[in-house]
Amino acid sequence: VTAVFGPSGSGKTTLLNCIAGITTPDEGHIEVLGRTVFSSVGRINVPPERRRFGYVFQDAALFPHMTVRDNIDYGYKLTPAERRKTHPEDLAELFRLTPLMGRSVTNLSGGERQRVALARALATSPDLLLLDEPVASLDLTLRGIILEHLKRSRRELGIPMVYVSHSLSEALAIADDAFIV
Repeated sequence: VTAVFGPSGSGKTTLLNCIAGITTPDEGHIEVLGRTVFSSVGRINVPPERRRFGYVFQDAALFPHMTVRDNIDYGYKLTPAERRKTHPEDLAELFRLTPLMGRSVTNLSGGERQRVALARALATSPDLLLLDEPVASLDLTLRGIILEHLKRSRRELGIPMVYVSHSLSEALAIADDAFIV
């Protein structure tokens, strides 16, 4: 887990968006896990859907017309069988979502919504997980729970993560490495 720490407005989300392919830099080179996904000199710009990165936004960004199960299954069904590292039911168990699987996401607490967003991102079996302040809007207790879930998913699934935060304590709690912007 690599944490990117810095104050609001320092470019943390822009960095994640460039890595994800949502924002195209004016120039530069982005290499992730030995693969170039952007190069202004080499004229390479791999589209976001071909980068195989999961992204958890600060506001969860769930599909409101779907249930918890449908949100988690969405990316899983788009992932070729040979690339799948986990199963939606295992993710539901990991994030303690099993009792909520049939519920509409519009009827969830903030912590539940973030756990669904994390499970949905991991269901795609991404090569990299990008996390944009995923606990910023949660109370202290829920922050600790989500951070523990992230640590556990990292141990159990082995997916590298880039964790963006404006909180130094969060960054230190989750990260193996950290960058200050």
